[in-house]
Amino acid sequence: MIERDHAPNAGTGLLGAYFSRRNRQAPTDDGVGTGRWIAIDESGYNGDQLHGRDRYMILGSVAIDDAEAAAIVDTLRRDAGIQQSATEVKFQKMFTGGGASRRRRLLGELLGPGGSLHDRASVYVIDKHYFVAAKLVSLLLEERFNALGYDIDSNGVGRQLALDLATEGPRALGRDGFDRLIATAVGFFSKKNRTGDQVTVDDFYAVIRESYAYARRRKAPQAKKAAEVLDMLRKTRPEAEEFARERPAEATPTGEHGLLDDAMDPLVTAVPTVILHASIRYGGKLQVLADDQRLLTDDKLEVLERGATAVGLVHGLIKENHLQDLVRGRSVDHPSLQLADLIAGAGRVVARWHDGEDEPAGDELHLVVAPLVDPGGLLMDEGHEDFARVDSARAKRR
Repeated sequence: MIERDHAPNAGTGLLGAYFSRRNRQAPTDDGVGTGRWIAIDESGYNGDQLHGRDRYMILGSVAIDDAEAAAIVDTLRRDAGIQQSATEVKFQKMFTGGGASRRRRLLGELLGPGGSLHDRASVYVIDKHYFVAAKLVSLLLEERFNALGYDIDSNGVGRQLALDLATEGPRALGRDGFDRLIATAVGFFSKKNRTGDQVTVDDFYAVIRESYAYARRRKAPQAKKAAEVLDMLRKTRPEAEEFARERPAEATPTGEHGLLDDAMDPLVTAVPTVILHASIRYGGKLQVLADDQRLLTDDKLEVLERGATAVGLVHGLIKENHLQDLVRGRSVDHPSLQLADLIAGAGRVVARWHDGEDEPAGDELHLVVAPLVDPGGLLMDEGHEDFARVDSARAKRR
């Protein structure tokens, strides 16, 4: 049994030795050091539990240090009528609901042309349906094809298979059938299933076989594409059994098995990508401040730091290490993280509005949030269109 470490750490609310090193308590300052500061925060994040809640996960980022962010937050507090007794400015608590329209207008002015955060904010969106489909391909099909001597990653075949399953699956299986497939895959690969007592290999492949049989009977062209992917997945039981055998037994995401243990966690993909894109956009070395998350242990932050560099170098997007530091902090201590929270929250309500929810905040903010969305991180259910085109079309219908 692993004993829990409750030792406090300066600069973070996270307890124990796993969060003792990479904490930033002092205000960030672009005038000190060589790297520009980027603050990042998430919304709609539930670890590897990718089913049953919001479909989209958002990672908001802003290129600003605490010195400048403090002035913006103070002005926003005053103009928006946010009480000084509130220790933090938070989107979910202060910018949602019917009575917050004026506050959302002020936020839109900050993010729009001429605003203090214009061209400094970014929204990275992960479609969890596509993410799960992509993991089915990468954790099972890529392994099978690699064993046969074929690389379906670098040539784009793997990505296309994931797209076919994510976009055509709901039509081929019906919403309920596709929902069952996604839920079963999440249950099988998640950390909660370490011992296989929640979703066994037998359970997993029973659903895959039934999904394939249903899709094969459908005559629509879309069903054929999904059925072909499901047919391939039917033959990957050995790869699933190997994944189950290799899954670490320890109850912590740190250590040599960390990335395998967090195989279905979208933050592991999103953080390196956001860092890389910020480096390409702003140039030079970056210093990145992330909001407290239990997943982001010291070991994991080091893995993400190496991963961000490796991705850029492999694809020729950068020529040298682009990170000076990757640290965590509490938003109550860092106004830059409070701005990142507002950006992530705005992205989340726009994503929910896009999905058809009656979301006043999304309706009011979509035109200013759409240009912030990084198209590399967004894959839609209907044609993989970016927010800007989807929102424009929907606005006209209204």
